[in-house]
Amino acid sequence: MQKKHFHSTLKSWSGIIISVIVLTISSRTSAQNIDYARFLMDSLSAPGLHGRGYVNYGAHQAAEFLVREMASNGIKPFTDSYSQTFGLNVNTFPGSMMVNIDGIRMEAGSEFIVSASSPSVNQVFDLLFTDEDFFKNEKKIRKLAGKDLKTTMLAFDRSALEGEAANLADSLLTYNFLGAGGFMLINSKNKLVWSVWPGENQKKFPVIEILEDALPRKPKNIALSIDAEYLTNHSVRNITGYIPGAVSPDTFMVFTAHYDHLGRMGRETYFPGANDNASGVAMMLDLARHFSDTANQSPYSIAFIALAAEEMGLKGSEYFVENPWFPLASIRFLINLDMVGTGSEGITVVNGTVYEEVFEKLVKINSDNNYISKVVKRGESCNSDHCPFYQKGVPSIFIYSLGNEHREYHSIYDQSHRVPFTEYEDIFRLLRDFVLTY
Repeated sequence: MQKKHFHSTLKSWSGIIISVIVLTISSRTSAQNIDYARFLMDSLSAPGLHGRGYVNYGAHQAAEFLVREMASNGIKPFTDSYSQTFGLNVNTFPGSMMVNIDGIRMEAGSEFIVSASSPSVNQVFDLLFTDEDFFKNEKKIRKLAGKDLKTTMLAFDRSALEGEAANLADSLLTYNFLGAGGFMLINSKNKLVWSVWPGENQKKFPVIEILEDALPRKPKNIALSIDAEYLTNHSVRNITGYIPGAVSPDTFMVFTAHYDHLGRMGRETYFPGANDNASGVAMMLDLARHFSDTANQSPYSIAFIALAAEEMGLKGSEYFVENPWFPLASIRFLINLDMVGTGSEGITVVNGTVYEEVFEKLVKINSDNNYISKVVKRGESCNSDHCPFYQKGVPSIFIYSLGNEHREYHSIYDQSHRVPFTEYEDIFRLLRDFVLTY
């Protein structure tokens, strides 16, 4: 290439690059920005963050990402750090995750899940199928109790059991009073939903849940190769920052959203957690970016708390309320965002029946501006991170979006490209208007 042509080409490319940078910066500093929100959701649910769990430091990497975003958006830390660190015990699955039934390998996440409390195991088991009649027949149970079941996994459909039979099955899964080698739960609904909160403790026997449609006909044995690692006092972090208020800086509006998810189930399978709850974190950080602009400054200070370990049983919010970085009594109102990636059917406000005035204000703002189809109220429910704050006397609600356009929950299919953000912009506007007028 000739020197003159080289410099001309370089100048042309430089102009393009500068234009892209300017567009990127301007998109981050404009009003609400769905592109920025999608960037956040894409980033948090990417494979490199390992489902924001505890294998390969997924949650730690997510926390580092959030710190960088808060700092780049001008959100101030309450101390010399954005990070509030605490420890938790958690069972993890960093390695092998193999299930073979009669020689047929099952696919982790799509055909089976493992209970989060399961230990390491490398063994072949005989399968013994039971049903509701078994759990209602004390004679059959006593007969089985007299046998050596260490190499046997009991198999049954838990969803088909009711009443005392269901209670007995749950007791068996908890205490294994028959001394079985483990349990295989048959999922006749053909929809797998994984949870990690049982992994606070590791049990001595494995529990596998498998889709009924994936089972070969009349299966006789099951081979398991599962690597489990129990972590004690594993370090996790709440990420917290704030924007000072223009009139009453010592009074806070608060937005919370948990950033953790389920993590990995073996080295090949991870749970992205795009809607749950990368979507909520994205909206929270987009609100932080918006209010950090002095032209949009709120009369009250606004705190933004990205909470850890919600999926482990609200651990992050429980820790924060016991170790608050600012007085809980200074919180004027708290809004928790969890799963806001849809919205075709509006939003639900948990604790809406408790805080009627707040609920009616949200309804009026929405009605006046024709933002979303409806705002639905719901009573008390300790189903997300608003709950520990509410139990400490902090006025709190939890908002989630409604709509059938994305129904994946705690599955490997809760992927960013599947989350439509149907009413993202209007839910954002509703929350923005509420903050500025409450």
